[in-house]
Amino acid sequence: MKTEDSSFIVDFQSSDNMSFPVKALLVNKAIKIAYVNASQTYNYTFGITLRLVDSEEGRFINKQFKKINQPTNVLAFSGDLEKERALGITPPFLGDIIVCLPVVEKEAKALHKRVSSHFLHMVIHGFLHLLGYDHHTDKEEKQMIQLEKLVLTELGMENGA
Repeated sequence: MKTEDSSFIVDFQSSDNMSFPVKALLVNKAIKIAYVNASQTYNYTFGITLRLVDSEEGRFINKQFKKINQPTNVLAFSGDLEKERALGITPPFLGDIIVCLPVVEKEAKALHKRVSSHFLHMVIHGFLHLLGYDHHTDKEEKQMIQLEKLVLTELGMENGA
């Protein structure tokens, strides 16, 4: 399934027909808010793949790309927009966001949050990584957390409960 905004297109995928814990329109809204408030923007439409995975696929991907033999909540893999544009790929893809639902569900329970809120937080986190945000330093982490909180607040999910 694909959903579209004037700035981006989200390609929703899931392993074994898993169900997303939120509606596609809410995911688009979260991404739009993050994008509008981010420092990196593009003057053309880009694509994003959002893939929901089970623990087995999450572990496999994390082991293959991060050398960690367990699933994690979210992984982000950047694409090459300029290369894809030069090749005529429309839209060029910003990258992939992989969310492992069982990990997100477990974390949400431990944090006393709704799965939907925690899931959206992970999508926002992954999207910000695709835009070049990171958390290697305290300054970077603070900036990323501020953007995540801003988006969650605008969505009415600031406390995640």
